[in-house]
Amino acid sequence: MNMIIFYKIIFIIAAYLFGSIPIGYILYRVKTGGDIREQGSGNVGGTNVTRTVGATAGVTTILFDILKGFLPIMASYFLFRDDLILVAITTIVVVLGHNYSIYLNFKGGKGISSSFGAIIGLCSFPFSGNTVLLRILPIIIILAVWLIIFIIFRIVSLSSLVAAVATPLSFYFSKYPLTIVIAAIFLFILTFIAHRDNIKRLIKKEEKKLKRKGA
Repeated sequence: MNMIIFYKIIFIIAAYLFGSIPIGYILYRVKTGGDIREQGSGNVGGTNVTRTVGATAGVTTILFDILKGFLPIMASYFLFRDDLILVAITTIVVVLGHNYSIYLNFKGGKGISSSFGAIIGLCSFPFSGNTVLLRILPIIIILAVWLIIFIIFRIVSLSSLVAAVATPLSFYFSKYPLTIVIAAIFLFILTFIAHRDNIKRLIKKEEKKLKRKGA
């Protein structure tokens, strides 16, 4: 086997293992001694951590999950420059790691924060032909869509699903390479798979809102 290919395979495995680190689970365990999977929605992501132990732990979880998505993308760029196929695969496996963590018997979170971290990483690449505005446009669009839907409905899952729809579209219209657009399509698919129970509750109008402080 070509050694470069071998190194890339090792890198992909490492990206999955890194994405699998259950930050929310660890923080909850340290803070309470309990298992976050037995509380609230049973999810290990920032939303459930916020609901169960407060905003500080929730925001910390979200920030670390964003880094889980961002750092492997940047590492792939610096270690294997110009290999967009590897970048795309890394984008997918790091989110797969978060959603199906090997450390939690292949269960995990919904992948929103880690997906956003990966998106930030993708938009950090100096793709030839892309102006700075086009490069960062997907971040602006996706974040704006999420915030607008959340402000209107106060439902995190709905905001995430609509933002997921906007993800591949924003990369496509920002003139990103097809390989990156395909990776964005996979992020969209993974988001909808992870939110299948939320979708059922949304259809039944049973999905919980994130209440304002004091509401």
